[in-house]
Amino acid sequence: MGDRVAECFDRAADASLRRVSAEGMPQQVIKYLTDAHAIEGQALQLLARGRKIAGSEEPARAYEEHRRETEEHQRLVTERVRALGGAPNRLKDVALRVGALNWGAFFAGQPDSPAKLIAFAYAFEHLEIGAYEMLRRVAARAGDAETAQMAEAILTQEKAAADRLRGLFGDALDATLSRRGLAVPAAGAV
Repeated sequence: MGDRVAECFDRAADASLRRVSAEGMPQQVIKYLTDAHAIEGQALQLLARGRKIAGSEEPARAYEEHRRETEEHQRLVTERVRALGGAPNRLKDVALRVGALNWGAFFAGQPDSPAKLIAFAYAFEHLEIGAYEMLRRVAARAGDAETAQMAEAILTQEKAAADRLRGLFGDALDATLSRRGLAVPAAGAV
């Protein structure tokens, strides 16, 4: 499925830019940058809550390490949008942060939070990957190599974070089972 979605990014970028004039391209880059800024703010909220309810050391460490990367991503995006004469969109930022706070409350109240959280965080990483895939393509079409390179660098880290979370599903499940007072099966047990 991921490959099928990845094949559509060029078509999506073409469709979103179909009616944009050459003069309007820089503004489109700023729009995609402000979207990335807002989604990074949402990720920061989720990751900050995530390490508290991770249930075990490795997922908590993954959330914390990616939170630090995410702070850097947001800083880079802020610098880039300002360099292009724009500013982060406060309304988008606030709306997405409120959503993340609601998710944090939801996960904190669930008896199987570690497993649900890691699955959700994995899916959220792919939302970020999609945002940066689009930003990279829009910036390239606008002739903004600096923004395209920044998006590519962040994409590499977002993909690595998603892979790391995927590798920690078992730890999160074990933490969930332990929290529920259920026996954690030994590795390889049927």
